[in-house]
Amino acid sequence: MVEARERHALTVLCGEITELRAECALQNEERQNLLTRIEIEARARRPVLGLLRELLGGVQEETARVLSAGLPGSSHGQADEERFGCSDGACDRMCHALPAGPVPRCPLTGEPMRRRL
Repeated sequence: MVEARERHALTVLCGEITELRAECALQNEERQNLLTRIEIEARARRPVLGLLRELLGGVQEETARVLSAGLPGSSHGQADEERFGCSDGACDRMCHALPAGPVPRCPLTGEPMRRRL
């Protein structure tokens, strides 16, 4: 069960890291450093749910609820012609790209994502 929660946390984090970075850029240095630590741990594929809980200021159940609703500033609206997923399968994030467009990259690792059927 813990592994599933961590996987979900990584999926949401990866999908919304750009918005989270922008939000934390407006916060104090301590919160910015915490986000940096979260990114380092996520890239190393170590647990991040506890750190996200600290960043978002909630208990584990509340943090899971926030993550299931999306991080602040999240939005949708991408093309659906081609689907790409996590390059190493660490999360369930799916990204859509235009046909013959550039291959999306993981916003955490910078690695190219893999095409999914």
